[in-house]
Parts: sequence; C-alpha cells; structure tokens
Amino acid sequence: MTKPHEEIMVPSHMDGTGVRWQLMCPGCGTQNVENANYAPDHEVISVQPDRDEYDSPIGTRGGYVSVDLECDAGHSFALVVGNHKGAEFVGVVPRGGQG
Repeated sequence: MTKPHEEIMVPSHMDGTGVRWQLMCPGCGTQNVENANYAPDHEVISVQPDRDEYDSPIGTRGGYVSVDLECDAGHSFALVVGNHKGAEFVGVVPRGGQG
C-alpha cells in the first residue's frame, strides 16, 4: 500500500454491553470489506500458537490470529490480533494486493 488511509475503524455500536468497530480498508477507506477472494472463513483465518518469537505479521512476539481480507478495489490486507504475556495488540498489514 502506497499511502495508508488515516482511519481504519469507525465506531458502529456502543452501549452498556460493549463497544464494536467496523473495519475499513487501510488503502482506500471503504467500509465494504470481505474475506480475501470471497473464501470461506476457515480458509482466511489462521491461528498461530505462542512460540515466543517475533514472527507475527505486526511484528509482535507471541501467538496471533490473522484474517485475510480485501476491499472492492482489490486492496488486500490482514487483520491481526496478537497476544504475549498479558499484552494484546491489534494491527492491519498489507497482503500484497494493489496497494
């Protein structure tokens, strides 16, 4: 991706039960984001155990979950949630799409 869009999440729900955000494409900002290649969930989600290494796509140490996504314009990216020793991280990284 040449220049990331400034916002990648917008609040879509807030009440006494929790908070939810809607993910936007980091390349163009559209809110229309789908599984990469419209694949089923089990093909776009990967879970990596904590091997105490810095091998997460967002550069964090420990285990992570990655979801491969893309927007209508073809920008490909992954939503990554990582965890290591009580620290939680959320990030979005390019997957090699048009960017």
